[in-house]
Amino acid sequence: MRRGPSRRRGRAHDVAVYAPSGSLYYGPKRDYMGGAEVQATKLAHALKAKGLRVAHVVYPVPEPRRVDASSPTLVERSDWQGDRRLGQLAETGAIWRSLERADAEAYIVRGSGGHVIAAGTFCRARGRRFVFSSSSELDFDFARADRNARMLQLYKANLRLAARLALQTERQRELALRALPNCDAVVIPSFAEPAPSSNGGRYFLWVDRLVEYKLPDRYVELAEALPDARFRMIGSGMAETPPGMVERIEAAAERLPNLELLPPRPRSELLEDMRDAVALVKTSRVEGMPNGFLEAWARGVPVLSLNVDPDGKIANNDIGVAADGSMERLVEAAASLWRDPALRAEIGARARRFVKDVHSPEAVANRWVALLDELI
Repeated sequence: MRRGPSRRRGRAHDVAVYAPSGSLYYGPKRDYMGGAEVQATKLAHALKAKGLRVAHVVYPVPEPRRVDASSPTLVERSDWQGDRRLGQLAETGAIWRSLERADAEAYIVRGSGGHVIAAGTFCRARGRRFVFSSSSELDFDFARADRNARMLQLYKANLRLAARLALQTERQRELALRALPNCDAVVIPSFAEPAPSSNGGRYFLWVDRLVEYKLPDRYVELAEALPDARFRMIGSGMAETPPGMVERIEAAAERLPNLELLPPRPRSELLEDMRDAVALVKTSRVEGMPNGFLEAWARGVPVLSLNVDPDGKIANNDIGVAADGSMERLVEAAASLWRDPALRAEIGARARRFVKDVHSPEAVANRWVALLDELI
C-alpha cells in the first residue's frame, strides 16, 4: 500500500527520523551499526518505500557515501557536541537546527537520552507531532544509577509531550503506562529482514557489550557446565565496562578449551557467525526487543535466554527456551540442543515462520503508516 502525495504541502517532509548514528549506514562502515540504529534506518527506508516523504537526521556521513534512490533525504547535523564546554547547550542547539532543516510534520525520535529533551521541546515550540520510539525497557527506568537524576526527570517530562509512544513490546507499554498514566502508547514490532537459513550449528554464540547488566559471566558458567560443547563469545568493551571484566573474561577463555573469545567484527561477519550457531544465547538482566533474537530467528537459529523473553515470544511460539533466571534450566536446554540436530531444525523452522508473519518489513511498515496517518 503506497501513499499518494502528501496532504501537507507546507512541510518539506511528512516525517523525520532522528537517529544520528544511522550515519554509518550511508558511509563505508555500514557493518558497525548498533541495533537501535539498524531499526531506525530500516524504518526510514520502509516509510520511504510506502510513499511518504522521509528525512533521516544523521551525523555527518563519511565518504564514500552509499546513497541510492531508496534512501530517505539525509539531513546531516554536526558531530556530537557533548564533550565541549557548555556541551549540553551546544548539543541542544545542534539538534534544534537539524530538526528545523528536516522540516517535517512528524518527528520520530529513537531511544532515551538528552536528545529526547531537545526534540520534545522543539516539537512543542514549532507545533509538530513528536513520536518517541523505544529501544529498551531501560527507556522507562527513571531512577537509573548510571544517569543524572535531573536529566532523567527532564527526559520523563518530555516524554509527556509525545503525541504517541511507539513501543517494541507489551512489557514496555506496561512500564510506560505505569510511569506516564496518560500517555498514548502503541506496540509496533521491530523489523526483521528475510535471511538465508542456518548451516546446522557448530557452537553456541553470545554477542553483546561487556557491561554489567549483560551478565557475560553467566555465559562463561554455561561453557563450564558443558565441556563437550563449543562456545563462541564476541564481546566489546566500552566506557561502561566495569574494571576487571574484560580481563576476567579473557582469563576464562584461556582456561576453558571449549570457549572462544573473539573481538568485535563487522555486522555482516556476525550474521555469518550466527548461521553456524546451534543457538544464540542471551544472558542479559534486561533488554528491549533484541535485534539478535530477530536475526537468529530469521536464520532458523533458536534463542536461549537466561532472563528476558519479550512478551513471551520465545515461550509462546516455542522458538527457543526462556530460562526465567535459572542457570540449571539454561544448561539443560543448551545440552538438549547440542545433542539433537532434529530438535534444532524443528525449532528453527517455527522461528522463520514467526518472523515472516510478525516482523517482516511489510507487516511492520504498515503499522507505522497507520500510526502516522492518524497523526498527520
